Amino acid sequence: MPASIFGDRFLGRREPAWHRIGEVFDEPLTMTEAIVRAGVDFEINKHPSYAYVENDEGEVELIPTGQFAVIREPVKDDPEHRVLATVGKEWTPLQARTLATMLDPLTEKYPVETIGALGHGEQIFMTLDAGESKIAGEDHKLYYLVTDHRTGTGAMQIAFTPVRVVCQNTLMSGLSSAKVNVRLTHTRNIETDAEWYMGLFNQMLSVKETVIPIMDSLATVTIDSKEVDKVLEKAYPEASKPRRLQLANSITADDVGKDVWKKLLTDRKDLVEEFEKRQARVDKLREGAKERFEVFNDEYSHLANTPWAVWQAVVETEDYRKGHSDSTAIFGQRADIKARAFAQAYSYV
Repeated sequence: MPASIFGDRFLGRREPAWHRIGEVFDEPLTMTEAIVRAGVDFEINKHPSYAYVENDEGEVELIPTGQFAVIREPVKDDPEHRVLATVGKEWTPLQARTLATMLDPLTEKYPVETIGALGHGEQIFMTLDAGESKIAGEDHKLYYLVTDHRTGTGAMQIAFTPVRVVCQNTLMSGLSSAKVNVRLTHTRNIETDAEWYMGLFNQMLSVKETVIPIMDSLATVTIDSKEVDKVLEKAYPEASKPRRLQLANSITADDVGKDVWKKLLTDRKDLVEEFEKRQARVDKLREGAKERFEVFNDEYSHLANTPWAVWQAVVETEDYRKGHSDSTAIFGQRADIKARAFAQAYSYV
């Protein structure tokens, strides 16, 4: 995660974050105060995109592409305009200041816990403290995560994430089981929709009463080795074959000439090697999670061989392994892996 933080734009309450980036605070803050203090109050705007075309006479013509660029304003430690994404006509920005203003009334009940920005500002996150609870007999701190993606492919979301106190791993959970499930795309109504849903934020309390018993139920049954492997297979599916390899495998020597077939054989060898490397990475992740599962069984014998144990193994693998800088414990590929593992583990309850 530290490689993803935009500069030092991270603010955490009371305790320093493990990546030691950003600032610690202890006093109550509104979300507006927090985004200013964390340096997350920069603006993003949408501008038309043009193709730069030069003719034979050296004259330049700007041709509209029909697309738009999401551009972040210059900031002190990155004093130039940054293109964050290319989007369509309907995409509408939501400013951090606007989102913070919506959250300000809620910070009296749900204190600001963390706030930060990733990349060059294409993603911001705000975490609110939702108290504590026990899941599978262990203490967990509970948080609501509000995050906004400015990439054109993401959305503004609210998610629920318990954190195991014993090892600080993040059990990311969506709100699919709650009556209020917030995932807002950046259409022209984004600001109005966000304000309306924020007005229902208190109903998110029902998430704790819904999600925690579901998580707790993972510790109530045992599963066999085949079911454990199935969870790991769902979390880490087989590697996809390169498209060129799929095409090459469908061609025979009778379909093409001798020279083309010879080149195809050479290309196929390289593509097979690439595919085998991809699969080796998948196998390594599965093996690592399996090892974590066995360690968890030894350390927590009363929870051994439960869906909770194998889900914990996947969660710990994702929280602590090295990987893509744009994927963290609560965003991107890692969160998706946890979600797939949870769905399969819960199917055994």
